[in-house]
Formats: sequence, structure tokens, C-alpha cells
Amino acid sequence: MSFLAPLFFVGLAALAIPVLLHLIQREKKQIQYFPSLMFVRQVPYKSVQRRRIHNWLLLMVRLAALLLIVAAFARPFFGRTDAAMAPGVGARELVVMLDQSYSMGYGDRWDRARAAARDALNGLGPSDRGSVVLFSSGAEIALRADSERGKLIAAIPTSAPTAGATRYAPALKVAGSILAESSLPRREAILISDFQRGGWRGEEGSRLPRGATLTPVSVGGTADAPNVAVTSVSLARSTFSNQERVLVTAAVVNRASQPLSAGMLTLEIGGRAIQTERLDVAANGSTSVAFMPFSVTGRNMRGTVRVGADALPADNAFGFVVSPSVPLRVILVDRGGAGSLYLTRALAIGDAPRFETLARQPEALSDQDLQQANVVLLNDVPVTVALGRRLARFVEAGGGLLVATGPRATWPSEVDILPGLLAAPIDRSRGDAARVGALEFGHPVFELFRSPRSGDFSSARIYGYRNVTTAVKDAQVLARFDAGAPAFLERRVGTGRVLLWASTLDLSWGDLPLKPVFLPFVHRSVRYLASYVDPAPWLTVGQVLDPDAAVGTRSTTGGRVALTPSGKRVSIDDEGGQVLELTEQGFYEVRSQAGQGGDAGATVVASNVDPAESDLTVMDPKEIVVAAMAGDQTAGGAAGAGVPMTPEAQERSQRLWWYLLCAGIVLLGIDTLLSNRLSKA
Repeated sequence: MSFLAPLFFVGLAALAIPVLLHLIQREKKQIQYFPSLMFVRQVPYKSVQRRRIHNWLLLMVRLAALLLIVAAFARPFFGRTDAAMAPGVGARELVVMLDQSYSMGYGDRWDRARAAARDALNGLGPSDRGSVVLFSSGAEIALRADSERGKLIAAIPTSAPTAGATRYAPALKVAGSILAESSLPRREAILISDFQRGGWRGEEGSRLPRGATLTPVSVGGTADAPNVAVTSVSLARSTFSNQERVLVTAAVVNRASQPLSAGMLTLEIGGRAIQTERLDVAANGSTSVAFMPFSVTGRNMRGTVRVGADALPADNAFGFVVSPSVPLRVILVDRGGAGSLYLTRALAIGDAPRFETLARQPEALSDQDLQQANVVLLNDVPVTVALGRRLARFVEAGGGLLVATGPRATWPSEVDILPGLLAAPIDRSRGDAARVGALEFGHPVFELFRSPRSGDFSSARIYGYRNVTTAVKDAQVLARFDAGAPAFLERRVGTGRVLLWASTLDLSWGDLPLKPVFLPFVHRSVRYLASYVDPAPWLTVGQVLDPDAAVGTRSTTGGRVALTPSGKRVSIDDEGGQVLELTEQGFYEVRSQAGQGGDAGATVVASNVDPAESDLTVMDPKEIVVAAMAGDQTAGGAAGAGVPMTPEAQERSQRLWWYLLCAGIVLLGIDTLLSNRLSKA
């Protein structure tokens, strides 16, 4: 005999305590002094060395009752090491995993999958339990461990499949956890899917517990019906007559074994079709179609490239969002002349983003200029206390400041925002010129130059630089000269950033402006100071949207609200964070909870399905079965193999504890009757 909870027998040790006390207790003679003993009757003292038990039957009944009750809590059972249960015997724990990725919308796959799930649940017996797990890119439990077939069948969704892609590993992990916690003797899992090749990557941790079986039910079959997918679009911007225009080029893939001839591909802007092109795609081939440019007339213009209807409608449309490009406003503060020639030319090149440069003298820089600027660039100019304090407020509010030092550069000690203190110039015009090295390639400014042959800063010769002492503890040195002196430094102040270049950005102290690294170095520095992020015209279902990054400013009006493509309002702060997971296909609209700003204050984000999901190539379901049942003698879910019974299952089938508990209660009743009779006697 074995026990599931043998630690309960520790309680039997307490049974010996009253018996031992009764047997070893001795009476002690106590002398009580009284003034007179003439009226007290003398009683002879008897010394009792040990007590005797006068009613052995009553004691044995009580001990037996307690012993049976403790043994019942220990849950005994007659166990055998070779105990096994024949197939089809005993209660089942069934987990039905239903694939609801958007590829299940191909043809009638979704209807057949739902019918297969209902058939599996209808096969549950009175003592069986079932669970329904829905999965696509993730997995969720629709209903767990329930014995009512009606509730389980009602948990099967009646709506169309979701917009997610297929991932089998999350579903297997959830099913494994349900089966591992079950004490029923038979544990089974059924996987209903079209078994796409792209959904299985052989992930670790996808194994079911030992003794469980996995049965695959494929609803895939051949994919002979037409299936054309729009996988991506590219946007090329240009300017014509001072008006920004966008050229859209769509990539189209034909997943069918038959060619598509004389199809139609339509470009929609704002829900209205503006152009339609003929589409011809070879069987299992791809092509690209370019549309005529259209003008960008406002923010959040919603665009969609749509192909004609086919067997899988989810991948027939690809959405994107276009807004007028907003330039980064840079104020170049210098003394005029040719010193800022190279900086001006560098900032005039490029359109991603476009830089709008405004030149100012130090004394002409106004507060209005600072309010409209993203970055201020000081090019070897002396800074007064008043100007320094205004620049400090600008940086603390989120602005960016780039300071290029030279022989004329000064900074007031009363304003502490620079990453280092400016000291005397170092002359390297005689002998070997200084070189820039020890770059911090992990920093966003220098990350572009990490790869080989992507730019060599050491080729630039520096003939003079300012000695900078890094006494500020929160400053970071991003580059050094060959002698070890700091060359490029950073410091965060408030919500803004300050970068300090210890030399000039013209030809007076070096030839860096003549090197190929100068242009990307200036562009990356300004982009970093402005916290600029390339706006994504679209995202993919399953990705996470950061509303602050999408809108460009942080919410100060109590959080944000997202309107999903289905019309559901989601309060982002109620989710416990500042991100939003995209679960639907279409356009999300994000705005502040206060509703300020109207349409101009909102941000629209396009969410598209994963184009890899449209590839309906089928895998062999045995690959998943073998991986899920790895190391198990019952791998493959063979129907004729006996399932080893766990100790819990053996104990549950025998239920010896119930009989022991009843016997203990009966003995307690007998003890009561005996006690009453002996007390009367």
C-alpha cells in the first residue's frame, strides 16, 4: 500500500502523549499544616507508582478511530509499478486547440475546423473534462476544465478568424500546462489547424507531459483556389511646384498554381479609389505595380492598395498612412562669414528628414526662435549669461544643443548644462596632427559607422582643439583624440540633450568637413538631438505601438485613447503601460483622452496582416507530434498503447480514503456510546 500524503502520519505521534502521561504520572505527597487537627479524619496515604488502564476497550476504540481518520487524510492506495490503463478506460482531460489565424479563412477551412472542434467536444463522457484553447500568434484559454459540453461548444468562436499569424508553440505550452495540472487518468490534446509550414519553428518548451497524447486534425488540403496577396508598398516622395507628392509602388505575390491575367489593382486614398492598374502575375510568381504620384494635402492620409476578391480575402489589402514631411528646424548661431559654410551645405542635403536651417547672431536669437526650433547649433561663439540661461531652459524643455568649440567659444560658469568645462586650446599644428578615435559605436550618433568601410574618423586631421575637463558626473565621452583628451561628449539635461564637439566644424582647426564622414556625422547628431524617429507608414499585426513615438509628443492630458478598426475604444493607461498591441487589421486612431486637438491632434496608424501567413505551404503534422511527445514511450498518440496511470489516478480510482474516514466516524460513535454507559455504571 502506498500513500499520496504520508506526512499526515506525523499526527499519529500525538496519540501516545495522553497514554504516556497517564502511565508515568506519580502522585506527590503534600503536607498541609493546620492549627488543629482534632476534627480532621485521618486518611491513610497510598503511594501509586504507576497508573493502570482500567478500560482497554474504550482506549483501543478511541485510538483506532483517530488512526483511521489520519490514514484517510494520507490518501492510501494499492499501487503497482506496472499499473496501466487500457485505452478508452477512465475519465479524460481533453484540450482542443483551435487555430484562428487569418490563413484559416482560406476557402471553407474555418467552417471545417469549427465542425471538427464540435465533434471532439461532443465525444466527451459524463466524467470527462474539456478545455478550449484558441491560438494564432499567441494563445488564450476560452474555457478551462469544464464538464458541460454545451458551455465548451459555446466557447468556439462563431466570428471570422483573427488577423494574427500562425504560431503553434504558444498553444502547445498552454495545453501542456492544463494537462500537467490534471489528475484524470487519461490526458489528450487535439490540434486543429491547416498546419502551415511557417507556423512551426521547433520551439523548445512545447512538449506535453508524459502520458499525454496529441492528435492532429488537418483542415488544410491543397490550395488550388486563386490567392493573390499585396505584401508591401514603397513610398517615394518628391516635390513639384512647392507641393509634396508621393509615388506608391506595390509588391504583389501570386500564391496559386494558376497564373492571374487581367486582374485589377486599385489605389485608394481616403477610402476613394483614385487609380486602377492592370495586374498580371505568373503562377507562384511576383510582380510590382507603380501608380501615378498623388499630392499630400493633409495629415494622416489613409491609403490602401487593394486587389480583387479571392479565396483568402485578408491579404488582399495593404494599408499605409501618409502625412506631410515635417522638417527639423535647426538654428545655426555663429558670427557669420565662411565659418558656417560647410554646416549650412550639409544641412541643406537630405529629405529624410528635411532640415530647415535658420542663421542667427548670438545677440539676435529670440525666445520665439527657440520655441520653434528643434536643435540649436553653436558654432564657435561666446555665450553670455543671459543667453546661456535661455539655452538651458530650451534644453530642459526637450530641445537639443550642439556646441562646436573654437578659439572664440566661451560658456558662463553660472549655467551648468555642458558635459565638460572648456579650458585652454591645444595646438597640434606642429608635428603630427591629432586624430579622432575610441568611438562609442553603440551610441546612435556613431552606430552608422560600426561596420567596416562605413566611415573612418581617424582619417581627419585635427590641428587644434579645446581641452575639456569632464568634472560632470553624468557626462559621457563618446569619442577621444589620440592623446586621450575628450573629443565628443554628451549630457542629458531635463528632457533634452547637449552634445559638445571639442574642435571646430570648419577648416580653421582641421579638415573634418572635407571627409566623407562629415555629412552623416552632422545629420546623425542633429537627428539624435531632436529625438527624431523615421515615421513608419504601417505596422504589422502583433507589433506593439508606442503612442508617444507615433504622436511625437508625450501626453500631458491624462493618457491616450485608441480607436481600433472595429470601433472599440481602448484606454492605453488602463492596460498598465504606454504601449498598445495591434490585434486587428485596418487603421488605428490614437488621440488624447481629453479629446483636444480634433483630427489634427490625432495620429492614425495602419495595421496590416503578416504577409508570410498567406503562404499556405503545408507541413507534415507528425513533426509537431514527435516534438511534443519527445522522450515519451507513447509518442505519436498510438491508440493501442496503454497509458501509465499516475499515483493520483490510481488513488482516485480506488477511493480508499472514503472508507477509512467512514470507519473512523463509526468508531467515534461507538466511543460515545461506551463512554456514556461506563459513566452511568
